[in-house]
Amino acid sequence: MLPVALLAATTLLGGCSAAISTTDVAAEVTRSVAKGVLASSRGTTDASVTEPNTPRYQQTVAFVDSQRDPLRREAAVGGGENIAALADLLNTRRAELGGWMQAHYADLFTDAHDAEAIVARLHASLG
Repeated sequence: MLPVALLAATTLLGGCSAAISTTDVAAEVTRSVAKGVLASSRGTTDASVTEPNTPRYQQTVAFVDSQRDPLRREAAVGGGENIAALADLLNTRRAELGGWMQAHYADLFTDAHDAEAIVARLHASLG
């Protein structure tokens, strides 16, 4: 009976180890993808964001869409990590973007503006 209990305990504990290992791998994959997107963004800083069919434009719109609430909060105070990341995607200075977003907060974050409209307005205004 003892070997069966020992086998069961080993199997259960091994399952926990596998779950932790899987979680660690998933976290590492997420970090790697994020680093890859950041490296890709930095590697294309000379690219224009104006064309909707470019990968850079699509990355920028996806970023604004996924980070709209944090961007809204940071724009209210004129800066933050999401605005810094957006500035990198738009190839503009972080302080300039934060200040502009703060000054144009009401126009930029109306309910009528979706992520694509926000990106288009940012790019048009920042040149």
